[in-house]
Amino acid sequence: MKIQNDRINIKLPESNHELEWMRFANAISDLELATKSTISFDFGSSSFLKPSHFVVLACCVELLAHKFKCDFKFIGGEGGLNNHLANTKFKRYWTEGFDRDNFTLSHNSTTLCLWHVSKSMIDQYGQQAQKYFRNHYFSDKDLQPLSQSLVEAFNNIFDHSNSEIQGYVITQYFPNIYKLTFAVCDFGDGIPNTINLFLERNSKEKLPDNLAIEKSLERGMTIQSTPSNAGFGLANILDISQNCKGKLTIFSRQGYFIKEHNKIKLSGILSYPFKGTLIIVELDTNSFDDYDTENDIYEF
Repeated sequence: MKIQNDRINIKLPESNHELEWMRFANAISDLELATKSTISFDFGSSSFLKPSHFVVLACCVELLAHKFKCDFKFIGGEGGLNNHLANTKFKRYWTEGFDRDNFTLSHNSTTLCLWHVSKSMIDQYGQQAQKYFRNHYFSDKDLQPLSQSLVEAFNNIFDHSNSEIQGYVITQYFPNIYKLTFAVCDFGDGIPNTINLFLERNSKEKLPDNLAIEKSLERGMTIQSTPSNAGFGLANILDISQNCKGKLTIFSRQGYFIKEHNKIKLSGILSYPFKGTLIIVELDTNSFDDYDTENDIYEF
């Protein structure tokens, strides 16, 4: 990072590994800046960002906008990446007057635009995701697993994160490998902290962060706040990802959990804590059921 007066240039990670992006997010959260600084995020020679990278970056930008009222520029990046950024309107999100809390139409058939998760739009986003990918790719497939898992992930943010900023989601289809992927990120308390506070209140022993994440995936587990999903949210996401021959990845605080269909789960402790939660869901579209047109809901 280079700082010159009130102008800051921040180089984005060149690695595709989520751990480097989480390390980057931690560094951003620790920044102290002058109000109304101008920040340039430099994509360098990057030609591709994964959905998980986009949501981590979006949360970083949102945090700086919230704390310091910064102005933002996005520079660098190869042509293909910049076309992707333009088609999904990424560079416009923090300009004055842009409504990040509403569904924004993408000009890229494979990718829904970034969305700033708002409570009033939870169900609508799930419905719009179904409609978008059905119109472009899956006229004959039931996309309920996508919308249901999206809604469960959003409810997790509002029920448990207590984040000073709202989280972000982006959904992308990779047609060459038949994978429909979404990533959701927030900078809240983190799943392990929430679970362990609940256990402590109930005179139970605290768990290591990775085991606390596993606890949150148990069917019926609720911290008894005001859950929108009756304690089944993360368990439902795990079930959906496995039934759709996909993969669920969760990073939160110092724990991680990865479960891919028909493979042994990976669960462990990171070398440093991530100040929030990152959930990545991958679904194999070949596993989707055929779409039953008799269940259509017509809009007038």
